[in-house]
Amino acid sequence: MVKIKFFLILLISILMNLYIVNSSKCKISLLLSGDWTDMGYNYQMNNARIRAESVLKLEMSIYYKNLEVSIDLAREAIEDSIKKGANLIVISSSIHTNIGYEYARLNKNKEIYWLIRGRGRPVPDDLPKVTIINFNTHLLHYTLGLVSGYLTTSGAVGFISPGPNILSLANSNSFYLGALASRNNVTFLNAYTGSWFNPEVSYKASQMLISNGVDFIGMSQDDMSVQKALMDHGKMGLGITGYSNRLIWGSDIALSYITDWSDVFIKYAGHIINETWPQYDSYYTTLAEGGSLLFDEFSFRVPKTIQNLVSLEINKLKNSSYQPFRCNPMYTQLNFTFDSNGCPDDTEFKNTKLLLKGDKISKVIDLGLYTIPIEFVDYSNSMKIGLTIVSGICILFSILSMILVIVFRRAKIIKSASPAFCLLILFGCIIIFTGCIIFSLSPTNGNCRARVWLLSIGYTIFLGSLLVKNWRIWLLFDNPKLKKRSITNWKLYPFVAGILAVDVLILAFWQGLGNIRSESRIGIDSLTKYQYSNVCSSDDQGAVALYILLVFHGIKLLAACFISFKIKAVDIEEFNESKPIASSVYIITFCLFIVIPLMVSPQSVTSQVITIVVCAIVTTIISISLLFGSKFYMMFTEGLALNQTFATSTKSSSFTLSLERQKSKSNGFEIEDSDESEEKLPQIKNYSNSEIPNLQHNHSRLAQFSSDSCTSAEQELEKDSKLDLENNDHHDLIENGNKVNKNIEDIENGKEEEEEEEETIKEKKETQSEIQKKRLSENHNNPEIGSDDV
Repeated sequence: MVKIKFFLILLISILMNLYIVNSSKCKISLLLSGDWTDMGYNYQMNNARIRAESVLKLEMSIYYKNLEVSIDLAREAIEDSIKKGANLIVISSSIHTNIGYEYARLNKNKEIYWLIRGRGRPVPDDLPKVTIINFNTHLLHYTLGLVSGYLTTSGAVGFISPGPNILSLANSNSFYLGALASRNNVTFLNAYTGSWFNPEVSYKASQMLISNGVDFIGMSQDDMSVQKALMDHGKMGLGITGYSNRLIWGSDIALSYITDWSDVFIKYAGHIINETWPQYDSYYTTLAEGGSLLFDEFSFRVPKTIQNLVSLEINKLKNSSYQPFRCNPMYTQLNFTFDSNGCPDDTEFKNTKLLLKGDKISKVIDLGLYTIPIEFVDYSNSMKIGLTIVSGICILFSILSMILVIVFRRAKIIKSASPAFCLLILFGCIIIFTGCIIFSLSPTNGNCRARVWLLSIGYTIFLGSLLVKNWRIWLLFDNPKLKKRSITNWKLYPFVAGILAVDVLILAFWQGLGNIRSESRIGIDSLTKYQYSNVCSSDDQGAVALYILLVFHGIKLLAACFISFKIKAVDIEEFNESKPIASSVYIITFCLFIVIPLMVSPQSVTSQVITIVVCAIVTTIISISLLFGSKFYMMFTEGLALNQTFATSTKSSSFTLSLERQKSKSNGFEIEDSDESEEKLPQIKNYSNSEIPNLQHNHSRLAQFSSDSCTSAEQELEKDSKLDLENNDHHDLIENGNKVNKNIEDIENGKEEEEEEEETIKEKKETQSEIQKKRLSENHNNPEIGSDDV
C-alpha cells in the first residue's frame, strides 16, 4: 500500500514537472491583421492559438489585433512580445512578412522562433529559426469558382480582392478559371478594395457588381461583407473566410471552405518544447489529411447533381500534383515561364499582378480600384415636408387672425387689446413660422443666416409688442395719484423699435464676427466616413454673441412675466391679458430650457433641428391661441359689442368708475357713444319742452360715476367744481350740463329751496359723469386711456 502511494506521488510529480517545463519552454504571441471576432481568417488563427495552449499546457499566450491599420503597430507588437518573453511569434498576415523577417534578423541570436505567413518564396538563407506558412488558397478559390459557374443564372460572376499592390491576383485568376471550367461563356468582373478589411468599401463594391448582373462573388477579404451584400439581395453567398459560415447564415451559404491551423501551432510549439525545430522549414496547406484545409457541407439549396460534380473535383484536388488553377494554357497571356509539365513557374503564378484577359467565349472585365463616392446625406424629405406643412398652416392661421383683427377692430374686446399691436404680434409670429420653414431646409450659407435672423427678429417683434402694449395698460391703471398720462400708439412704437434695434445689433455682431455659414461634415448623425452632411456653424466669437442673444431674450421673458403679474389687478376683462401672457411666457421659457442645451452642446443635427422647430411652432401657435382665441370666441358667442362702454374698477388706482347707458325717450334726454369718430365725445341730447316734465321723476336712472374716495354728494360736488375750473377743455360739456340744470330748475320752480339745492348737486354729478365717460370713451376708441380729466 505504501509503495502504491509512493508511485502515485512520483507520477504526479513527474507530470507536474513536465507541465512546468512545457509551459516555461514555449510562449506563443500571435499578430492578427484584423479582429479575431471576424468569424474568418483571424478567428481561425486565434482559435488555433487557444487550442495549442490548451493541448500543450503552455504558459498563457498573447495576441495583438487590428495591426493592418499601421505598420508601426506591428513593430510595437513584436517588440512587446519579445519583452514579455514570447519565443514563438506568429506573423499571420502576408502584409507583415517583411517586418517579420526584419525582427527575425535582429533577434536571430536569441531563442526566438518564427512562423511567418509567406508569399510563395522560400525562407531566407540567414533565418534558420523561421518557418514559412504557405496558405494555398488558390485551390480553394478555384473550387468556389467552380460552384459559382454551376449555380449562376445570369452567367456573370465576380471577385473582390485588396488589389495587386497588397495581394497578388492569383486568387482572382483561380476563381475565374474555376467558373470557366463549369461554364465556358461566363462573364467575370473583378474589383479591388485596397484593403484586407474595409467592410464599407467591400459591401459597396459588391453592390456595384450585383447591379451589373453578378449573382456570385468570390473574395479575398477578412470579413463576410461581400457575401452579406449578396444575401441582402436575396442571393446565396459563399463561405470564403475559413469558418463554417453555414453555422451563422444556414442555407444561404452554398459552400464554405474551412481552415484549421491548430495542427500547425501544436506541431511547431512541440518542436520548441522538444528542441527539435526544423531549420529553414516551410509549411504548405493542402486538402489532404492534416493539411489544414477542408470543405464544409453543401447547402440543401444546391442541386444534388452540382454537389456531386463539385465533390468529384475536390477529391481530385486532394492530390497536390493536380493543379488546374495553375496549370492552364491561358497563362500564356501573362508571359509566364512554363515548365515541362505545361505549368507556369510557381513563384510567377503566386506573385502575379496581372489579370487574365478571357478568351473568345468568356469575358473578363477589370473594374480596377473601387472607391465609394462621397455621398451627401440631407434631412429626410418627410421631415422637410412635415415641418413645412405645419408651419404653412400656422402662417395661414396668423393671416386669418390679422384679417379678423382688421375687420373687427371697432369691437370692444379688440379695441381694448390695441389692434395695431395685435397686428404687430401676429406679424412677428408669421416671421417665426417662416424661420421654421427655412430651418427645415438644407443648410446653405443663406439659409443658416436667414434661420437665425428670422427666428430672433420674429420673437422680438412678438414679445416686444406684447411687452409694450401691456406696459401701457399697467401705467394707465396703476395710477393712484391720478396723474395725467396720455400714451398713444405713436409714443409706444419707438420702444418696440428700440427693442428690435438691440436684437438686430446682436445678430449683426454674431454674423459679422462669428461668420455664420454652412459646413460639410462627416462622422455626424451616425454617418459613415463616406457620407457627409451640411450643418450650420460659426466661429468662437459667434458663441459669445449667441449667449448674449439668449440673455437678451431671457430678459424680455422676465419683463413679460413681471408686467403680466402687475396687470392682473385690472378688473376690466377686455384689458386684463395677464393669464394668456403668463401662460405664453411660461411655455416659451420651458422650451427655452430645451433649446439652449441643444444650441451649446453636440447633438444629432437632425434631432436638433426637429426639436428647435417644433418648440418654436408649439410655443408660437399656443401663444396665438391663448391671446386671440379667447377674444374671437367671445366675439362670436357674446356679440361684437361695437361702441359699447364698459364698467371698470381698478384695485391699484384707488378709484372706481361705473357707467350705465340710458336710452329712454321718457327721460327727456339720453347719453350715447358715437361710433363715427374716436375723437367725438358722448353727447347729451336736448328734447322738446313737452318731453321734459317727466325728467324729474326719472333722473335717478341716469348713468352715474361714483368714486370710492368721495363719501357724500357734497364732497363729490366740491371736487367736481375744482376739476371744472382746472379743465377748460370741457367748457362746452359743462355748459350743456348747466342747460339741463336750468330746465330742471324751471320744472321744479314750486319746490322748496332745499330740494332745488339737492337737485343741483345731482345734476353736477351727472356733468362729472359725462366728463369721465368722455375720457374713458376716448381711450377706449383711440385706444388711449388718459387720466387728464379725472
